[in-house]
Amino acid sequence: MTNPPCFEGRRILITGAGSGIGAVTARHLADLGAFVAILDRDGAAARQTADSLGPERGLAWPGDVTDPASCEGVIEAMQTRWGGIDSLVNNAGTWDHAPLLELSLERWQRVFDVNLMAPIAFSNAAVRRMQPGGAIVNVSSVLGQAAAPNRGPYCVSKSSLITLTKLQAVEWAGIGIRVNAIAPGYITNETTKAMAAAGGFDAAAIERRTPLGRFGTEDEVAHGIAWLLDPVRAAYVTGHVLEMNGGWTAYGYV
Repeated sequence: MTNPPCFEGRRILITGAGSGIGAVTARHLADLGAFVAILDRDGAAARQTADSLGPERGLAWPGDVTDPASCEGVIEAMQTRWGGIDSLVNNAGTWDHAPLLELSLERWQRVFDVNLMAPIAFSNAAVRRMQPGGAIVNVSSVLGQAAAPNRGPYCVSKSSLITLTKLQAVEWAGIGIRVNAIAPGYITNETTKAMAAAGGFDAAAIERRTPLGRFGTEDEVAHGIAWLLDPVRAAYVTGHVLEMNGGWTAYGYV
């Protein structure tokens, strides 16, 4: 039995895909036959990712996810070049590390604008143009499922994104749009390496706390996102949160 060409010709938008999980996911989906639009506030990084996808497979769009013009602009560009949009990955995210009593409302708002309000805006804009069979993946986090000191805005916004996912799944099922979330645990990349080096967390302690005994990889997360987007293999999956954390949330022993 051969694998069906599920992504051939699918038109997918990924926010924050100039680097990291977003860029790896873009390359994976392009390898499967998709056309991928890359939105990132780092225009050079967006172009580099788009260029790496192969001839005509990538579309770079420099822009900030909190800017309504960027949202409408990239989707209209997809409409012009490829005739529409089939899937969306709300991947862009940010954080602010500080104790709760040191966080101003403005600092909370900055994180929520990127991690929650932008996915709301991009999802609404995309769904208005999608046909039945469309799919959305919201990139949450293991810290949207568990509290971590000094990471309040990140934890609460990613938790809210999970609830948003379930609401979107319920409301949009009737028009044939599936919505799921992925919640990665600790992933090896440049950001986590820098945070560990700066003393932001103890990598060895996290590995000991994780049943699989290691950090995840960006490639593993990309495969998880692709599975949730798959119009054949995940056709009956909506409102689901795919945990990719090596067993971190399942582990209850101290």
